[in-house]
Amino acid sequence: IFTTQPMGGERLGRNARNRLYQHFKNRENKVRDEIELVDCDESDSALHRDVKTDEISESGGVLNGKWIGPLQIDSDDVDYIFSEVWRNRCSVTGESLGTVLELTRWDLSKPSNCQNIVLMGAKAMRLYDEAKNKTGDGRDSVSSEIRSRIEARLTVCKIDSRA
Repeated sequence: IFTTQPMGGERLGRNARNRLYQHFKNRENKVRDEIELVDCDESDSALHRDVKTDEISESGGVLNGKWIGPLQIDSDDVDYIFSEVWRNRCSVTGESLGTVLELTRWDLSKPSNCQNIVLMGAKAMRLYDEAKNKTGDGRDSVSSEIRSRIEARLTVCKIDSRA
C-alpha cells in the first residue's frame, strides 16, 4: 500500500546509482532524438533546425509540446528518488523483489527533475513505452487511480535549491 509521503528505503551503492543514472541519461537521449525527428519539417532548412534544437537542448525548453534539455538530476538525486520517493518499488505495480527497476520521466512536457521521475519495473516500462508510442503520452498506460497516486507522490518531492 502506497502513501503519498516519501519514506526511506534501502540506500543504493555508488555503482548501482551510477548505472541507473547512465541508463536514465541514455533513455532521455533517445527521447530527445525521437522528439527532434518529429521536428524535422521540410519547410525548415536543416541548418536552422539544427541550431534551434541545439539551443533548446543546451538550455532546456519545449519542442513539439515535449521538454528537451539537460538532465536536471545527478547520481545523488537517483538515490533520493529510488530510496526516499519510491522506496525501491515500481511506481505502478509496487513490486520490488525480482524486478529490474529503471527511471523514466513521467510527463514528457516537464523537465527531468525529481518531481517528474518515476521508478518502473520492466513490464510497466514496456507498457509505458507502448502507450507513449501510440498516444504520445506514456501515462495513458496506467489507470486513473494509479496515475493520481503517482502524481500525488511526485508533488511531495523536494528539489534541492543548491542545484
